Amino acid sequence: MKRIALLLLVAACGGTYQAPPPVASIALPDGSQLKPYDPAQPGQARPQGLAQAAGRVYVTLTNQRDGNPNPVNAGPGFLAAFVPSTGAITLIDLGGSDGKQCQNAGSVRTSADGYLYANCSGNFSGTDAARAIVEVNPLSNTVTRRGVIPDGRVPNGVAASARKIWTGNAALPGPPTVFSIDRTSFTADATAPVLVDCQKSIYSYVADVMTIGGDIYALCASDISGELYRLDPDTGAIKAHTTVGPIPTELAGLDDGRIVVVNAGDNTLTVVTPTASGLDARIALTFASGTSNLQDVRAFGRTVFTVASGNNTAQRIDLDAQGGAKVVAEANFGEGAMPWNILPLDDTQAIVSNRGTNTIAAANWVTAK
Repeated sequence: MKRIALLLLVAACGGTYQAPPPVASIALPDGSQLKPYDPAQPGQARPQGLAQAAGRVYVTLTNQRDGNPNPVNAGPGFLAAFVPSTGAITLIDLGGSDGKQCQNAGSVRTSADGYLYANCSGNFSGTDAARAIVEVNPLSNTVTRRGVIPDGRVPNGVAASARKIWTGNAALPGPPTVFSIDRTSFTADATAPVLVDCQKSIYSYVADVMTIGGDIYALCASDISGELYRLDPDTGAIKAHTTVGPIPTELAGLDDGRIVVVNAGDNTLTVVTPTASGLDARIALTFASGTSNLQDVRAFGRTVFTVASGNNTAQRIDLDAQGGAKVVAEANFGEGAMPWNILPLDDTQAIVSNRGTNTIAAANWVTAK
């Protein structure tokens, strides 16, 4: 897997690296091309997570149709692999032999040795057989292993360390926990899930997990607060935690070791600095009032990118601007686009997954007011 790791290193480097320009928009396959269980009721791609591996970008397709009140899984979960500069798409069926071993694919992340890992949340009941963590080899674009999720747990988010695959438990009513899949046996560890709670009045859940600087970071979200936990990658032991804003949705690592978190509840960006004694969290930026439903945050070097699905926009942020962090450019993807994840290709170019319009779109930046 050395070739995969080298490609990842090249893609991740900041500085003067400039990616080939992405095409303006890529239409994702419609539901009839996604193996619908009922051809008379196909779903739509409904893309979500984005990750890079082996010179391509991968996006999860939840493959759902609208239901009342909740979306319905219309077919198996998929990954769509594509080259941003050409738009050519390769579909990877995650559903297994019966098409039901992975439904509702959400997050996808790349491990240090180049494999892709995606979580499949099923129907969120915590009892269905469609819940899984799947491993994909991006050189062959094939599913290599599938980890079964114990009953009572719904995987949300995915983070790979050397020995474990970590994921959050989105099963309600909670409490919010994270648990692991052993990378050798690819089975869920027998140890009890790790509690990563945060102050709440109504609800709390694990919004995201990520590997940063060799540790696992887990984000607890609630209606009134958020908490970022730093965990040992092998045991899950809590090393430190700190309070962030309400309804945090995603986190990302900067090249200087700091962590950034977007908080949808108060429209802020938190910067967290690991210290010898713990984690130091500070609000770095409050977004303009029109920005709503902050959904994702990514970083390229020390340039930060965010998306807001409520007003269909993306932001490029300079953390080192004179006077403090500021939004220097914004992109608008049109009414109903619902951008869900953003992936920077270099320190200026980025693409988003539009869950509302079932497209991958390049950010067309304009200077922020």
